Amino acid sequence: MHADKQKELLERLRQHLASNSTDQAPHSLQVPASHYVSDEQTELEVEVMFKRRPLLVALTPHIPNVGDYLTHEAIDTSLLLVRDKAGVARAYINACRHRGARIAEGKGSKATFSCPFHAWNWGLDGKIIARPNSHDGFAAADDRYDSLLDVPCYETAGLIFVLLEGEEIKSQVDKMMASALTDIAHLNIGNTQYIDSRVTELDCNYKFFLDGFAETYHIAPLHKNSISPFYYSNSTAVDELGEVVRLVSPRKTIDKEFSKPDAKQNALLPYCTTEYLIAPNVLLTHQVDHIQFWRVYPLDGASRCRVELNLFWPLPMDEEAERKARLNVDLVWQVTTDEDFPQSLAIHRNLASGVLPDLVFGSNEPALIYYHQNIAKAIGSERLIPLVEVEKNAE
Repeated sequence: MHADKQKELLERLRQHLASNSTDQAPHSLQVPASHYVSDEQTELEVEVMFKRRPLLVALTPHIPNVGDYLTHEAIDTSLLLVRDKAGVARAYINACRHRGARIAEGKGSKATFSCPFHAWNWGLDGKIIARPNSHDGFAAADDRYDSLLDVPCYETAGLIFVLLEGEEIKSQVDKMMASALTDIAHLNIGNTQYIDSRVTELDCNYKFFLDGFAETYHIAPLHKNSISPFYYSNSTAVDELGEVVRLVSPRKTIDKEFSKPDAKQNALLPYCTTEYLIAPNVLLTHQVDHIQFWRVYPLDGASRCRVELNLFWPLPMDEEAERKARLNVDLVWQVTTDEDFPQSLAIHRNLASGVLPDLVFGSNEPALIYYHQNIAKAIGSERLIPLVEVEKNAE
């Protein structure tokens, strides 16, 4: 984030904290239970938002060097992300063209990939290198079997996107992310190091995970014994950047910055949690001095999801930085697992029971209103109702 933007947001937060206020949406939003528990709607979200729109699947430091690779499950598709010999991020379907076996697992670095089933060997460019011991048995096969299946891939501002269906990924990413790309570029993600990941599966709709992160209203009551003492939890700056929602939530250390002369008030990031909510399933967070990259995917309908945390730490690394980084992975995962996830599970059960017909987002939760309206717009849903319309219909 540019220094001028940081200074502007600092002033917004200073005024909010002085007046005990926060950014607000124009209206509250009524959200029916079906928005979360409908398998039909979730299937539509998968088709429209997960398969036909760019997905942010990795960050540059996942595969920083030539030969680095990462496998990733995006909905029902196994991806192989590779840094090729030209330094370009590539994405392939993680399947050998012979019999469909996965050619890689996990994360690492290789010069080539060898299929574990019959040892077909593949290059970083996705081209076949060798079919050992095949006795020319595939001489009649056409050249489509000489290359791994390519998936459109686009890397920008330290972010790696793929498009599971369709083409023109760059123009779609540029439109979707808009000015958020410039904002995120200033985070210098490429100059961070991947530290570690955590993964779990939950019996709830995937959107509940993002609901629990994209507002600070809950911090004081839910996290009173963990992170609440470190935050001013009722004042947040929220902006729509294209289809991305940015939230800036002040920590109490921001008082140090407010005490400086005005001319020096341009450092926001070290004193705040800055989040980029990227529909449908990503939360990219700058937390004081490091990056948290969260992904969530629906699994088998509306009622189950997979949540993934990846943490990145700024370079250069030393022993103390390594210790702090790994401590942060454990701390954030423990708080989320012990305090946030149980709420998601309980809320989903309440909605799935049929006894709770709908929920309401207050105008003081603008990021969630924008997020859910973006989803509804993408899938053509009219189920989400601004409460100003409810009031008009009641008159």
